[in-house]
Amino acid sequence: MTLFNRGMRRPVFTLTFALALGVIRTMAAAPAAPVVAARVPPGKSGAALDRIVSGLIARMTLDEKILQLLENPPNGVPRLGIPDLRWGEVLHGVVSDGATAFPQAIAMGSTWDPALLREMGDAVAREARALGVHQGYAPMLGLARDPRWGRVEESYGEDPYLVTQLGVAYIEGLQGTGATRLDVNHILATPKHFVADGEPWAGANGEDFETSERTLREVYFPPFEAAVMVAHAESLMPAHHAINGVPSHASAWLLRDVLRKEWGFEGFTVSDMGDIPKLYDGHGYARSFSDAAARALNAGVDQELEGGPVSEHVYAKYFGKALKDGTVSIGAINAAASRVLHAKIRLLGLAKPFESPSMDSAEDAALKHRGYDDVFAQMVAEGKETTRIDGRQPGYEAILNDPAHDKLALRVAQEALVLLKNQDGILPLDKTKTKHVLVVGPLGEAVNLGGYSTGKPKFYVNAVAGIQAELGADASVTFLPGCTLTGGTQEQMQAAVAAARNADVVVAVVGHTRAQLGENHDRDSLELPGRQEELVEALQATGKPLVVVLNNGAPFALPWIHEHVPAVIESWYLGQSYGTALAQVLFGDVNPSGKLNVSFPVSLGQSPSYYNHPVLTGPILYDPAKQDFPYPFGNSNVLWPFGHGLSYTTFRYDKVTTSASSIKKGEVSYVEVSITNTGTRSGDEVVQMYVHQDYTSLKEPVEMLKGFARVTVRPGESRTVRFPIGFEQVKFWKEGHWQMEAGKLNIMIGSSAQDIRLRQTLLLR
Repeated sequence: MTLFNRGMRRPVFTLTFALALGVIRTMAAAPAAPVVAARVPPGKSGAALDRIVSGLIARMTLDEKILQLLENPPNGVPRLGIPDLRWGEVLHGVVSDGATAFPQAIAMGSTWDPALLREMGDAVAREARALGVHQGYAPMLGLARDPRWGRVEESYGEDPYLVTQLGVAYIEGLQGTGATRLDVNHILATPKHFVADGEPWAGANGEDFETSERTLREVYFPPFEAAVMVAHAESLMPAHHAINGVPSHASAWLLRDVLRKEWGFEGFTVSDMGDIPKLYDGHGYARSFSDAAARALNAGVDQELEGGPVSEHVYAKYFGKALKDGTVSIGAINAAASRVLHAKIRLLGLAKPFESPSMDSAEDAALKHRGYDDVFAQMVAEGKETTRIDGRQPGYEAILNDPAHDKLALRVAQEALVLLKNQDGILPLDKTKTKHVLVVGPLGEAVNLGGYSTGKPKFYVNAVAGIQAELGADASVTFLPGCTLTGGTQEQMQAAVAAARNADVVVAVVGHTRAQLGENHDRDSLELPGRQEELVEALQATGKPLVVVLNNGAPFALPWIHEHVPAVIESWYLGQSYGTALAQVLFGDVNPSGKLNVSFPVSLGQSPSYYNHPVLTGPILYDPAKQDFPYPFGNSNVLWPFGHGLSYTTFRYDKVTTSASSIKKGEVSYVEVSITNTGTRSGDEVVQMYVHQDYTSLKEPVEMLKGFARVTVRPGESRTVRFPIGFEQVKFWKEGHWQMEAGKLNIMIGSSAQDIRLRQTLLLR
């Protein structure tokens, strides 16, 4: 007898497993002496797995069930073979000493390369399993629509379509697909934070957000909906904040109606750290910690990620009281525990399943009815509550040090670098004429990985080291900070300017670290911190060739640099091979191909500056053909727009055609675009498709990204890319459902949201 995985062709359970099911039925009828069956392997088996989980729930004490609802280990039940589930942060690599330090999420987003992120997710999962991590908190699917927000660096960008495509790819990499899904080299992905945390009040992390259901469904839901319905994420984390007055951790509409009933989510949800007690002592939404626990569970939060003082671990401490008060039912606890068990068994199996406890003994009866407060207090007293189990697997060092992972991290960094400006072709620099490079700026020799990074990377190549290695011993590379991130002295700046006069080229590495901008480090200014811009102005005044390199996690407002500095590179946080990738682009070994995933505004006053803003109706009428009306009446003249990124070659967009001139619901027209490399070297171009319908009964954004493709094109070669346009690309939310309206759809093909090269129309019937 063989039971097959749903959606998979390979058998995952065999006759041994079927016999184990027989053991369940026997024990359920007459629990007696322990009976040990063969180990249940990991996998997924629909109704068969449901029966196993039901059997386990029937045999578990209340304490053991509640243990499944606590995210921190130990959370297994050894007597029933239920394993611990250990979580870790995997936003851009495993947060563990010696793990591969991949580029930060904002840099991952600027690759516009789903296939690359899928490959990266696979490598990260392999390292996670080697380190004993089973569940990874990633990807972060919030949209970076307020540049003040400290967590912009954790996002893939400001656009829902781009974030959706990249999020699905990374989840598939972490969890595996097909025959590799949830195998020994993959983990449970936990996309976060559901939902709409990228536009908090005043840009402050975790603060409230007021919006409409239409905006939620059209802008903020798509990345999570695809994470559930396309990538089949096994877990999900709600957001810190409240939406329209209801905290996400207490929103039954979000966590039950939308997530489970509409989208069919079958996994488990886990709270963000401290957010369940915050329902009481933060939001003031619950009347007590016990009430907070009840509201979260009843809304649909299955597990609590404990954090903060011990008294705030509300699931562990207050479910006993909530059961007595009737605010929580045993059925709700059973359902949540069952969802966690399903995931555990699919990923890890059972070590020694169905060992029947003797519930007739006085000791077991006391255990069954004991309050969880007692068990929790005992765990704390024994030091178990705060102990993270070290689950490193034999040979883990070889996996962490896999050269293929280092090459992959470098490739992501190479694709992530964005060439913002290259006046008069100053880049790439000529190695044969560059003998003395001055690197200036407080980040020139810094280790700058961004948030949720390994504390001890296996190596890190800074800008100075990368340039020196690129040029070799015959060239000199000098470093002077010039200033600090918070100020610096006049003597520092004068020394840097004096040295610049004797250099062949000056590379100014400026930006910020997580100390200036990151989680819970939001900002009220988009300027470079400290005296960095003053330093750049002084260096530019020397007349020496100057390249400004931004090393940061969110956009700056840099109008002076935009106008006066001849070459500007956005390098983000590029991980362990930062300096190597930067030097390869500076000197032309790598042709830059990254594209901005966030807009760079003129100033903070221009925010919100995201490209897909509403059609504006101010004093100056909007002309979509020009997109040039003056600030502050519109956002189209940002310094560097969404999708922007230059190359060392040139591309000609030749023609755009549609397979059908009109469509109705249920039909699809395919848009074909031909581009040609008209330069002298091979390069990657990201072809972007935007749409806008002229007249609709509800206003639409000026343009919306609905397709993109990264293609490699050799000199003189032409390539054709193809995008579908159907109901999914033109629908909008109105009166409680999705619909499309008849009219003319404008199709815009280009190299950025503002650099539109070709236009076509499609009739919607």
